[in-house]
Amino acid sequence: MTIFTNFFYSFMASLFFALLFNAPKRSLPVTAAIAGIGYVVFILITQNLGSKPLGFFLATLIMGLLCEIAARVLKMTTTTFVTIAVIPLVPGLGIYRTMQFIVQNNYEAAVQIGIPTLLAAGTIALAIAISTFAVKLFLHFWQQ
Repeated sequence: MTIFTNFFYSFMASLFFALLFNAPKRSLPVTAAIAGIGYVVFILITQNLGSKPLGFFLATLIMGLLCEIAARVLKMTTTTFVTIAVIPLVPGLGIYRTMQFIVQNNYEAAVQIGIPTLLAAGTIALAIAISTFAVKLFLHFWQQ
C-alpha cells in the first residue's frame, strides 16, 4: 500500500473511533490527522529499519508530542487526542490471538505471540509517558 493509503485508512479508523467515543467535534480532524501521521511514521520505520519496537516508540512519541501541541492550541485535554490517535498502533490482533491460544491451552504459541504484543503495548505506553513528561519539562523551563 502507498503512504497515502496508509494515512487515509488510519485517518478514517481514528475518526470513526472518535465518533464512537463522542469526542468533541472540533478535535475530530486534528486527532485523525495525528493518527494518520503516526501510522505513516510507524510504517516507514518498520519498512526501512526493520524494527517494529522502534517503529512503535518513535511513531507514538511523535503522536504524543503532536497531541500535546494540539491540546494546547485547541485548549482541550491531551487525553482527548492521545486516546484516539494511538488506535491504529494498538496491537489488537496480537492480544486477541494471545488470549485465543491461552483458552486453547496452547501456551507455547501464546508466549510466542504474547511477548511481542506486550512489548509493543509497553513501548506505546512508554512513548506516551515520555512525550508528556518532555512537554511538561519544556513548559516548566519556558515559563521561568
